[in-house]
Amino acid sequence: MPATMTIGGIALLAAGTWLMRFAGYKLGSRLALSERTRMLLSDAAIVLLLAVAATATLFNGQAFAGYARLAGVLVALFLAWRKVPLILVIISAGLVTALMRYVGVM
Repeated sequence: MPATMTIGGIALLAAGTWLMRFAGYKLGSRLALSERTRMLLSDAAIVLLLAVAATATLFNGQAFAGYARLAGVLVALFLAWRKVPLILVIISAGLVTALMRYVGVM
């Protein structure tokens, strides 16, 4: 029974995603949005992404994620700000987090 529910849930999410994309394609040319509305929608998407990133950085479930993860994210932010290539940003953040956890900082 759980496998059937899982597959059904995946199918339902896939169908919903497809319907939303199709509706956006069909309605996109019919809706005339002002420039201000477009800017507000763009800003809303950025705020949502930042909120998700901050939550994932600071919390692991209900508990604080630890200083090691926070340090890794801060290193990644600094390197991204300095326009370091993405692969180096990812590797550096992972190394900082792993080294801090290795020495006992959680």
